[in-house]
Amino acid sequence: MSELFSLAKAYEKYFKIGSAVSSFGLSAYHGLLLEHFNSLTPENEMKYDLTEPAEGQFEFARADAIVAMAREMGVKVRAHAPVWHNQTPAWMYRDGDSPASPELIYARIDSHSKAMCQRYNGDVYAWDVVNEATRDDPWDAAKAPDESPVYRNSEYYRLCGTGFIEAAFRSMARYAAPDAQLFYNDYNECMPKKRDRIVSLIRNLQEKGCRVDGMGMQQHYFAAPDYDELKRSIEIYAGLGLRIHVTELDVSMMATLNRGEKRLKPGDPGFEEYVREALRATPEKLDKINEIYIKLFEVYRSYADVIDCVTTWGVADDRTWLDGFGMNQNMPRIKQHPLLFDENRQPKPCVRQLLDAVKE
Repeated sequence: MSELFSLAKAYEKYFKIGSAVSSFGLSAYHGLLLEHFNSLTPENEMKYDLTEPAEGQFEFARADAIVAMAREMGVKVRAHAPVWHNQTPAWMYRDGDSPASPELIYARIDSHSKAMCQRYNGDVYAWDVVNEATRDDPWDAAKAPDESPVYRNSEYYRLCGTGFIEAAFRSMARYAAPDAQLFYNDYNECMPKKRDRIVSLIRNLQEKGCRVDGMGMQQHYFAAPDYDELKRSIEIYAGLGLRIHVTELDVSMMATLNRGEKRLKPGDPGFEEYVREALRATPEKLDKINEIYIKLFEVYRSYADVIDCVTTWGVADDRTWLDGFGMNQNMPRIKQHPLLFDENRQPKPCVRQLLDAVKE
């Protein structure tokens, strides 16, 4: 690792620089990972469906490959994300032909947590214990009287209420290495109404005596950042006694075009215009993404007393989940250019500026 041109080395006194990576990308990104990062997040490899596709049948090969890469780098892993409403196999929710009882689901979560910790305790410094358990939309009591104003109406929630969240944190606290931190992780975490729901979830856990060490702020930008709300959010989460990790940072083309706070979706007013504009990746738009990264890192550095890690969701623009996200089959593929390294895996101009910003 060159100390003169390494994000990880340059930011050591501020926070870790992490990246999410798939087991299939380890070879392609080997050099970049060694050079610029000192934290790894498995993109999918530690999620439920890949680690326990059938009850009691564990498969660790893909997760093991990422852990091996972390060991080569001399770093540890942010483990993501055992309990999530997506990528959870159907058997979790069934007991034969009947819905599983809350007690059975809690036992399954406990067994899974134990197996994961027994295998990876020496390699994991933080767990995203529960992912995205708050609802996105405002609650309409007339239309959905059985739903919660705070929690996502997931299969977990329908069967267990909030108990599955408490069960997950208690199990992980029981089995995780003492020095591994336990995080709640969510997106749209800077939008005031969603933030209020996240705060309610975390306070509920704290009041029940659950150990919650940190808040994972995903930081997917589908609209231009509101830097004041970002600062306010960091302060609110830190005010709960939590450490902060930026866990899934990327800046889509939409952030250069969408001045609202929500991601535009097919059918929304202005979406067709967005698609036409996003297909034109002009130098001005790419420069705007660079500028957003510069401003975001300025904010992150100013809160380095509570932020321990900043992780991008991917390594380079040649492989990013955003390129096909939210598009229906009839839509053209839009290259999003959301990361710090370009399609040729070369550092973007903002990387040099991020390095220059912390030169002594």
